[in-house]
Amino acid sequence: MAEQWTARLGALGLTLDQERLYLQLLTVAGLSAAQLGQVLGIGAERSLAALGSLAELGLVERPMPNGTLWSAAAPDVALEELLLRRELELRRTRGRITELLRTYRKSRSGTEAGELVEVITGRDSIAELWRSLQLSVRGELRVLDKPPYIRRADPELELAALARGVRMRVVYESRVLREPDRLAEIRLFTGAGEQARVLPELPLKLALVDDRWALLPVSTGTELQSVLLVRPSSLLDALAGLFELYWTRAMRLPAADSPDLPQDRHRQLLALLAAGLTDESIARQMGVSTRTVQRWVRELMDRFGARTRFQAGIQAARADLL
Repeated sequence: MAEQWTARLGALGLTLDQERLYLQLLTVAGLSAAQLGQVLGIGAERSLAALGSLAELGLVERPMPNGTLWSAAAPDVALEELLLRRELELRRTRGRITELLRTYRKSRSGTEAGELVEVITGRDSIAELWRSLQLSVRGELRVLDKPPYIRRADPELELAALARGVRMRVVYESRVLREPDRLAEIRLFTGAGEQARVLPELPLKLALVDDRWALLPVSTGTELQSVLLVRPSSLLDALAGLFELYWTRAMRLPAADSPDLPQDRHRQLLALLAAGLTDESIARQMGVSTRTVQRWVRELMDRFGARTRFQAGIQAARADLL
């Protein structure tokens, strides 16, 4: 319990001595600086200095005249006031970000273009940047998802963003779905609220974080060594338009737990077919034999009077099955 409180109070900017003293006074009301210093092993002088700082923050009450006993202020009031102060400081700091960013850009570029587009190189730097962008997303994250990848994604980051109300729309290239573990992960995301669609091919990797940033590779290839970070500009607007174009063209990835069986099986099959997966890949994804997949495909084609798989997909889209 003490460790849990310490971690929380540390986020409010308290030193370790201040955290421990406040927690001790919450536990035992009315102790002198000497007693607190002895209990915590920090000595009376160090204890008194930390108590004075806590009193200035409104977290402890000073001894009565001619008294020596310190007591903790009620946490529901004292901590709320301290939290508000911290929030105000953070807002002021955020207000300086634009100024600091301008200085940062000038030191690296000295041109207007350098303020709009930044090149980040190195796998670790790219991974850390992507993590920071995921943590900073406020309203919407839009992604064109295709290999190559820097490292395996952290599902907890996306699930946390979805839990705090971030809207996520992702278009996956079909080969991403050919890995059973990756498809299971995508099912987890869609179950938590992600909107997922699929296309046989995508022109590039792309991530759009709100209307503030875009992240895309410098060049195509099998390795991702450099990326572009694009800030608000006509280029960012164009990339957002590109995403929307592919989003409207993509097939919706059916939910795995739809109650619509056996139609749900057909919807999943149609989506995988539309994504360009082979019969063998579909069989692995759906946990059936290749022969079973081929039989289901024939059933769908017969159902829609289609001569080809593509025609079956068109008819399914018209019937609002995808």
